[in-house]
Amino acid sequence: MLKFEKIKLPSADFGRENSLPPISERLDLDRNKSTLSEADEKRLFIGYGEVETAFPYRYIDMYDRALVEREYDVAILENEHIKATFVPQFGGKLWSLIDKETGRELLFKNSVVRPCNLAVRNAWLSGGIEWNCGFRGHFPYTCSLINTATTTLDDGTEVLRFYYFERIRACVVQMDFFLPEGAKYLFCRMRIENPNPYTVPMYWWSNVATVEKEGDRVIVPADEAFTARDGRIMKVEIPQYEGIDVSYPSRNLTANDYFWDLHEDARKYICHLDREGYGLFQTSTKRLSGRKLFIWGNSQGGHKWMNFLTKDSESGSYCEIQSGLAHTQYECLPMPAHDVWEWVEVYGAMQADKEKIHSDWESAKIETLARLELAIGEEELEKVLRDTRKMAESPAKEIIFTADGWGALENLRRKNNGEDVLCAHLDFGNITKDQDVWRSLIETGSVGVHNPEDVPLSYNIQNEWLELLEKATESKDAGNWYAYYLLGCAQIAKKQYKSAYENIEKSLSLSESAWANYAMAIIKRNLGEDEISYMQRAYEMRPDDLSLAKALFKTLFVSEKSEQTIELFEKAISEIRENARCLLYYAYALARVGRIAEAEKIICSDESYLIVPDIRECELTITQLWVFIQEQKGFNRKTMEEIPRDLDFRMFAKREGWC
Repeated sequence: MLKFEKIKLPSADFGRENSLPPISERLDLDRNKSTLSEADEKRLFIGYGEVETAFPYRYIDMYDRALVEREYDVAILENEHIKATFVPQFGGKLWSLIDKETGRELLFKNSVVRPCNLAVRNAWLSGGIEWNCGFRGHFPYTCSLINTATTTLDDGTEVLRFYYFERIRACVVQMDFFLPEGAKYLFCRMRIENPNPYTVPMYWWSNVATVEKEGDRVIVPADEAFTARDGRIMKVEIPQYEGIDVSYPSRNLTANDYFWDLHEDARKYICHLDREGYGLFQTSTKRLSGRKLFIWGNSQGGHKWMNFLTKDSESGSYCEIQSGLAHTQYECLPMPAHDVWEWVEVYGAMQADKEKIHSDWESAKIETLARLELAIGEEELEKVLRDTRKMAESPAKEIIFTADGWGALENLRRKNNGEDVLCAHLDFGNITKDQDVWRSLIETGSVGVHNPEDVPLSYNIQNEWLELLEKATESKDAGNWYAYYLLGCAQIAKKQYKSAYENIEKSLSLSESAWANYAMAIIKRNLGEDEISYMQRAYEMRPDDLSLAKALFKTLFVSEKSEQTIELFEKAISEIRENARCLLYYAYALARVGRIAEAEKIICSDESYLIVPDIRECELTITQLWVFIQEQKGFNRKTMEEIPRDLDFRMFAKREGWC
């Protein structure tokens, strides 16, 4: 049975999107040196397909942390054995998976909607299963609606379909979910199509959050894993590593990724089982060959992070078991032109012999595989993939939600250029106002007239669109500030700074805007030149723009321009002075000029601590400020008290490391 309902969840307010183009913040990609063997180097694609910014997607970073009941649409697949609840508004996330035979939740189900800064567009939610495609990181639609439809298998089984056009890879992602009659497991049929006449780097990781409890074990058919330590990618033997059995998530002290090196001919699976041998299993057809364990670490900072992502009164303890196309998340795979990649994933409950599961590693693997084979065989999975191909290539029976219009725009471009449309069986709805400038570019050869005071609604990075922009600046838009601005921003994202400088300079000469000043500041930064004058000018043109204020104060913070920070902050409007991120930079500036008591009062006063909603994973700004304040008060790190839990965002457990 498939049905659509509404549920209420305590939820933060996501607010509006950031007004600026996402060209300044580089995604936190590991710059690790490889210490792998020559054989491993040849079979992996380390560093291939890296994307350093979220451009052209705009950031979702104006959320708060106050929880208010809000209503969300959900899609529910259910039979007598299992109940799966999906949220279309969160990228089709599987929010809950209940084993009805035991009444137990198989996932870590977050009790609230509380976004934090962990995704490529900033906002991200812990819990459930997330379907990450395109490029490394929690994908652009993790907190956005995607196209939602329904269809059926040949036998009448209802199918829930999600799909979208991914704008950086210019590819189509389709996900079909179904529960055949009597099935005890959820079937997920995934399909990625590269409709382009060129190879693209491709990435996929299904990210499963499971409750982390003492005594739980994660089991995979592997004896080695790829991991990164001290700036090095290495291969280590598992399950014992540095004196710890890393297959028990709660025993790991430090946050870490373990990318299990699955035996080539082994079943593709990963399981998270508790002390009694009960828990979740995931298996797939062969294409999904990678498996991973992520843990936050059994440290104060790790526990703080898990709690920070959920309700204040709950621990939020979870780990992630993941499945991907590649061996690791340090790589993408080359996807040939006009190719289609498909696979099936299955999720369900497993009850294994607890004595064997918690025995030696080999016994645990043998027991898990035996239980898995009893549940569903590898050949049966491959048959499901073949038998459902007709359904996957057929139009939906009913469209439930249409998303953002970018697939519709790409189809317009393709029709105009005499190309085949994207996946003819998928309905991408209609173009929206966000795409109007690009529709104008196709239909008139111009981006149209735009007021420099208005926030630009959208950007593009696809080469076909940039070629149209370049043609426009040579003809109808030769005197249009907006065309040069849009082209320059895309060139910044592509690191084409010389061309970007010329186009942004031209934009400013035609009509000065805060947006082009901001873009010029980013160019200057990347050229190693002074960016502050352009950044401040952008802010002066829009002194009520919180996005610009946050960008300016971060620039001043990095440049250690403390007096300038204090002066500008104290003159700012109340919304900016009350913003936690801006307050953090102000407090740091106060501390740097010796106004220690004032700085300390901002971040910790009467056991009340400053909460920065958009603090980034791995960011230690507020932690480091507390340590700096203590040092200025005369304490040294060897005798300093422990960092207060509410200010401790370290993802490691070594006390001597501090920050």
